[in-house]
Amino acid sequence: MGNTRKFFIPAAAVAALLTVSGCSEDKPAAAQASPSELAHYTAAPGPATPTQSPRTAAPAECVKTTGMNVERLTGYLRELRSGSGEYRSKGLTLDSSGLNFTPEAIQRPCEAVTVKLAHYWVDVEKTREATVVNPARYEYRYTLIGVTSHKAGPQDGRVPDTAPPESSACRGTVSVVYLGGDIPLRSLPDDLELIDTTAPFPVQVDGDGVLSAIYVSPALVESC
Repeated sequence: MGNTRKFFIPAAAVAALLTVSGCSEDKPAAAQASPSELAHYTAAPGPATPTQSPRTAAPAECVKTTGMNVERLTGYLRELRSGSGEYRSKGLTLDSSGLNFTPEAIQRPCEAVTVKLAHYWVDVEKTREATVVNPARYEYRYTLIGVTSHKAGPQDGRVPDTAPPESSACRGTVSVVYLGGDIPLRSLPDDLELIDTTAPFPVQVDGDGVLSAIYVSPALVESC
């Protein structure tokens, strides 16, 4: 079954952003790995060059995730930083190509971690035409496409077959990577923005095990 939400677009700027007010709860603080969970792995050496003599890569710390419960693993993955060095970057993210695993060299998992990935259609329908007094009104409805399980890591890279389904004129998508129980439709955002680009951007999804979520807007909302 779907879950219908409402929002408006001003008549003078149909493609401009319009947000339906909503609220979200603060996320619980992430759990930290204890010293007993630290292990070591040896990173693969970089490509050799004629001017370099062979040498062994220095060992780096990794975290044993086997046996972690959902709460502890969720906290660990939320705090896992990206190797890019960017402020507040994440080691496990969702983008237009799907799941991307690029954690920093230390504190990364010693073994692959299994996560769930859910995709939802966002079907948009115009329910009122714009007038000189009132903006146009639109409603959107969520429909579950499917849920799959995937292993990420311990090597860097993109996880195959995890990209969001392609959007259309009046249909976008929300994708969520999470752990634990499945996410009910009522936990999905009720403040989506109708924008004039199909580039994905992060959204807030309620749930103790949620790690990351993105929204891809329909391509031609004004024609719906």
